[in-house]
Amino acid sequence: MPRHRTLLEIERRIMKRFEQLDLDVEEEFIVFVVHLLVRDLRRGLHKSDLDKQNACAIIRFVDGIVDSYVSPVDCTMANMKMSWVMKKGRGIDLQYVKEQYEENFLNELKLLIDDILQYPESCSKTQLDQLFAKMQVFIVACYNLGCPKNHVLLKLTAQALHSVIGRSDLQNYVLKKKYHRLEYLQRLAATVAGIVIYNNDGTDGDRENVRFVVGDLEMAQKNTSSAFQLSLDEAAKMQSLCQTAIDRLIQLDPKDTTMTYRVPLEHLQRLNQFTLTYAMLQRCLGALHRSYESTVYLIEVERKRYDCVVAKINDTLAMRTAIDSELIFPHFVYISQVWSNLNNFLNHVVELNKLREQLELLVGPQIKELAEATIAELQALDKRIKEPQKTNFLDRMAVMTDFHTDGNFCSLAQADIKDFCALTMTITNGLLLPAKVTRQLCMNVNITFGLRDHMYARFTELFFEQFIPAFRKVIFNSANLALLFKLDEALISQELQDLVEEPPKRRDFAGQTEMVVTNDLSAPNWINVTWNAWDYHRETIHMAELRKRQTRDTQTKISYGQRHAQNQTYNTRQHK
Repeated sequence: MPRHRTLLEIERRIMKRFEQLDLDVEEEFIVFVVHLLVRDLRRGLHKSDLDKQNACAIIRFVDGIVDSYVSPVDCTMANMKMSWVMKKGRGIDLQYVKEQYEENFLNELKLLIDDILQYPESCSKTQLDQLFAKMQVFIVACYNLGCPKNHVLLKLTAQALHSVIGRSDLQNYVLKKKYHRLEYLQRLAATVAGIVIYNNDGTDGDRENVRFVVGDLEMAQKNTSSAFQLSLDEAAKMQSLCQTAIDRLIQLDPKDTTMTYRVPLEHLQRLNQFTLTYAMLQRCLGALHRSYESTVYLIEVERKRYDCVVAKINDTLAMRTAIDSELIFPHFVYISQVWSNLNNFLNHVVELNKLREQLELLVGPQIKELAEATIAELQALDKRIKEPQKTNFLDRMAVMTDFHTDGNFCSLAQADIKDFCALTMTITNGLLLPAKVTRQLCMNVNITFGLRDHMYARFTELFFEQFIPAFRKVIFNSANLALLFKLDEALISQELQDLVEEPPKRRDFAGQTEMVVTNDLSAPNWINVTWNAWDYHRETIHMAELRKRQTRDTQTKISYGQRHAQNQTYNTRQHK
């Protein structure tokens, strides 16, 4: 298909341009950008340009993508990068972070584990001492108790290890099978780590040498909460600043159904780009913050478990001089498991902070400065223009009838569009202003529309047939709005469906007999191929000898002299 070939050619040109600029850009991201941006009303390509491959339009489109990628103040590319970070940032998933850290951790410890398991059954005293030292390092590293090079921590671990396993037990350990050794090593590490953790719990613990994950989590929660709150407040402030400026530059009258403005709407679109970017940032940060809050809840639950098991161990040890190991060791194993869970939660908080920092870098101070400068520029332009322009709501909706989109309207049911006025977006072709009321205008589709007040809602109900098609085209013909409302997947899947080539109506059926190729030197036939002609002669003679010895008799021992002996009767011979 021409459309398919054109898009592939565009992607190839863009990747080549990035190679010339020595930029390492993910090809999958470029495919995402091209398929989404090609449908944009302002920066995309017309369908005729794709089908007929308009060279000038394609060059302009490629240059626009490359320039916007390297520009730090391009809002559309910033929105796409934020969306891509959220799509590919698997760090938002707690289970994924846990599995990744455990996998990387096991890969790093594999050499040490193999070294511990390789000791022979007949170990000397020196080898047992080496094994004991390596076990200490393994326990410290396995449960993140601190730095494995810290001699004080290793000494504390050695004391705990001596209380669990002695020299005779260590000699018995090397007599076990290898898989039994690994299982025992893991149980031993959990028990010893629990003892070290318990001994250093509380205010009298050795904080300089033994890591205290509870204190690390408290500090991480405090810093993360303040960082998220600061970023969310800054994004909300800038979004409100841009929306307030747009609201002052246009006047919408739902009673007279007219819109009055001095600054051209295309200039207002420049300011609206910053509103979209900060709204996108706010939603991405909100998703990360919700994931962080769920992790905070799990941390609180795990903290209660930690305090509970410490209290249980204290009660068990109180007023006793000798305790059976089967009674106390399970509590140490449990506290080490709780410790590992707290470490996983800390790793998740770290990953969420990494994603937050990536988003903040994409919307840097340069975009903020440009947004403030744009506001000042448009306000000055509004003062210079004396005669305002006035247009009708229905006329503005009619402008969108000439445009085409194949976006599925029902996909809006999954989009969160109730925060912005849908009527304002439709009339102004995408300007975002906050909504104060909500309405469900479609009876058969569960879509909640946001509107500025009840007069706006009344107008949309009266002119529903004109409003819905225009609103659909405004949303799906804007890459920024599709990203903001998370409709990009629906658009791209539709685009990819269009690019699927139809299968041919006729297809050759390979049903003929397999050809016999002489001297075929491929791997399957190599066994029957030889370079010596005498081998063929010897094989022929051998086959002839076998043929000579082949029998054609149908007799067996059972049926010697007759056929079907088992089911036949014979008359006895009559002697005269």
